[in-house]
Amino acid sequence: MNQFRNMDIRKRAAAISLTIGFFMFAIKIAAFIITGSSAILSDAIESVVHIIATGFAFYSIIVSLRPPDKSHPYGHGKVEYFSAGFEGGMIIIAAIAICYFAAEDLIFGVELKQLDFGAVLIGFAGLINLFLGWYLIRIGRKTNSLILEADGKHILTDSITSLGVVIGIILVLITDVLLLDPIIAIIVAANIIGTGGKLIRKSVKGLMQESDSEMLLRIIDVVKKMRERDYIELHKLRAWKAGDSHFIDFHLTVPCFYSIEQSHKMQKVITDNLIEEFGESTQTMLHFDPCKPSCCVYCEMPNCEIRSEKFSIELKWELENCIAEAVYNITEVTQNSHSESVV
Repeated sequence: MNQFRNMDIRKRAAAISLTIGFFMFAIKIAAFIITGSSAILSDAIESVVHIIATGFAFYSIIVSLRPPDKSHPYGHGKVEYFSAGFEGGMIIIAAIAICYFAAEDLIFGVELKQLDFGAVLIGFAGLINLFLGWYLIRIGRKTNSLILEADGKHILTDSITSLGVVIGIILVLITDVLLLDPIIAIIVAANIIGTGGKLIRKSVKGLMQESDSEMLLRIIDVVKKMRERDYIELHKLRAWKAGDSHFIDFHLTVPCFYSIEQSHKMQKVITDNLIEEFGESTQTMLHFDPCKPSCCVYCEMPNCEIRSEKFSIELKWELENCIAEAVYNITEVTQNSHSESVV
């Protein structure tokens, strides 16, 4: 039920963003026609990018909410990373366009008029975008939507652009130095390139399934809290996220004499706890590895009938250990290599 409610919230937020985007574009184009300011034109270009990117984001949200199917067994959540990357790219293109028009004005000069009225219009548009950007970021984080969060950050850069434009116009009005108008536009463009780059970086990180240390630590904490003495070692931990869905994969070493039924019960308990932590869309792939004689020194299980050595080494479930190979496998390889070298 909560998942469907999040769907509706996302769609409504994207629709609001797209509608306001058209409204902002109309205001800024009117301000440019009135003033002839290249800084204001650059702000209007930013709004064009906002409309295109938000339209793509709205489509991406609809796609990301589709359930898994035969062609996409892991769902469609990764479209969020494409959307974020697209929006980041559009921001950078807008910044380049802003620099181009500003450079033209620096070279050929600029003729400005009614700057005071233009400043009021742009200031009003920037204030609306400030609230809209904050709203979209808040909704994006609340519903785990990278698309909305990226769109919100883009709109916040739009409001920063507007603020820079207003400051430029005020400086022009105070000093009567018309070239300040394109200079301010270039400074603002340089600032928003950074935001576009961050969005692209986040997009690449998601598409390449780069390791998320924070998520991995949360998984380890969940399993540690419910850890029993027959949970000998957690290793080969992998996890990634797409949209609402979290995909978790790890190996857990357990006593070799456990039945399939016992392992299945253990798996259900662990999975239920992970779903409680990460949400209903969590998918787990748990591998149960049977213990070996070399595990005995790491195993705290009491009254084990097949124990060959006493428990003597406590395995700490820390990130570096949990993402690595099983420690007993590493130990065996090291011992075998040492034996071969001696021979």
